Amino acid sequence: MKRKGENGQATLMVLLATSVLLVGALGLAIDGAQLYSHRQMAQAAADAAAQAGIMTYFSGTNTSTNSPPSGGSSYTCIASDVSTTPYKTACKYAAANGFSAGTGSDTVVLQYGNDASASKPAGVALSPASSDPVSWMKVTVTRNVNTTLMRFLGPVTSTTVRATGTAAIVNVMSPVPIVVLHPTLSGSFSKNGSNDIIICGGPGRSINVNSTSATSVDTDGASGTVNLQHAGPLDDGSCNTGTGADFGNKGGPTSYPGTILLGSKPGQYVPHDVIIKDPLLSMTPPSRPTTALNDAEGSGYIKYCTGNGGGGYPTCASLAGAHGCPTTAMPGPAECRVYSPGWYTNGINVDGNVFALFRPGIYYVDHNGFQLGQNGIARMAVSPDNWDPYTGTSWTQGILVYNNAPSPVNASKDILSIAANSGQLSSGETVITADCPYGGNCLVGANGGDASSSTSYYGTLFFQNRSVATTLSHSFQGGSGMSLKGTIYLTHTAASINADGTYQKLTLKGGSGSTTKVQGEIIVDALSLGGTSNITMNLDAGANYIVRQIALVK
Repeated sequence: MKRKGENGQATLMVLLATSVLLVGALGLAIDGAQLYSHRQMAQAAADAAAQAGIMTYFSGTNTSTNSPPSGGSSYTCIASDVSTTPYKTACKYAAANGFSAGTGSDTVVLQYGNDASASKPAGVALSPASSDPVSWMKVTVTRNVNTTLMRFLGPVTSTTVRATGTAAIVNVMSPVPIVVLHPTLSGSFSKNGSNDIIICGGPGRSINVNSTSATSVDTDGASGTVNLQHAGPLDDGSCNTGTGADFGNKGGPTSYPGTILLGSKPGQYVPHDVIIKDPLLSMTPPSRPTTALNDAEGSGYIKYCTGNGGGGYPTCASLAGAHGCPTTAMPGPAECRVYSPGWYTNGINVDGNVFALFRPGIYYVDHNGFQLGQNGIARMAVSPDNWDPYTGTSWTQGILVYNNAPSPVNASKDILSIAANSGQLSSGETVITADCPYGGNCLVGANGGDASSSTSYYGTLFFQNRSVATTLSHSFQGGSGMSLKGTIYLTHTAASINADGTYQKLTLKGGSGSTTKVQGEIIVDALSLGGTSNITMNLDAGANYIVRQIALVK
């Protein structure tokens, strides 16, 4: 039997229990939302810190005097690490994203390593230690978060939030833009003259200048434009559908010092950006052939004639149309030469008024370089000349001109030179097409050797010996329809440049009344573009090389 004072106690107990449940549910919702928010903040901070930290190695702003412990060892940030010390950049970026070491319960731990580290990220193609001594960074951020309503329901008054982010320098297959490699030179990319430089196709970045100089890009008051409106991977190969691309510059000036057309991508001129290391640094130079040739009839080339012997031209047996020689007698050129690959001890000199055909293979040049004289013409030989009678190789397309230039180097002669008004017959020949197929009116770079060769030359047409400790100024002046298909690779490597100050420079010009065309990549220490007529460069989106990139990998 209930006493009168006990009436309603059950109701109070129910209300009390319900209140506890409601407080618990509300506390779980509030604290859960708070913990989730902190977890998201922690992940953003860890990712940002890892990317910023590894970027200091990717861009070369770290040095041996401020590098962190290597081999996967770790470093715990302290409050003063929001300074600008490069290897502590990750600490600074964690603080900028709300997780500051030494503030409250926040901790930020950095772990570094390379591709040989036992704790390296699995399943990732890391940049090798020879290229990047530190190729990955893991950032772990933690924070003790106090609970609110939940603390009234139990002994747990705080919860630890933890997040990790791992960023790495990875090797990926990617198209390569025009890369100007000199690390410090003022005006390493320069434009002069009144012409337009038109870039078509290629990757999302058309040009990258590595020099840290505040004047690494110099237009010197030149008129004309650098036109990237039809650059980029969406182009159809004919410069019609590209939507634009970027111009990256490690140095300055902050604004492009001339007229640049960037397209609707939208493309950007990006100063103070990252460098792109030499993508062909691992390409092995060719071996010197055993057969020594000279640039003379009966040795390096076989001579045929299409002229009539008048006007000072030589008289010889006419084989019009053979090997790709012109089919009709013309005032000039009167001489047609068919070159074979091999070891040229005294250079290759295609005189003016000479029509030169090159059989596929490697042209290993010692002294006096590769010279295409004024009004000289160079083409690929056509079948059945797709073999080398001297070495027996079975290349079916493309040539590689390797400019060895051994000591002593003659800086004025041991160069690659194409004179003005070269490239096309004075009359009667159609201007070359943009794609310039094998057998067409241009020289074509080599992808590799014969069927049994494991060497790849990545479509390289001109390859400068990287160990030549002499500054060489190579010059392609173009003229009446000059066209080259293949990579132009002229460098002395950043390490060598820093050691001895010498480098390789290419001057590329469009001559009067013509359009100079280059289909392929240009990788040089310094590049000067100019002349009076347009230069069109069709970057090859299919030329995929191994390049370094920054990526979040965990």
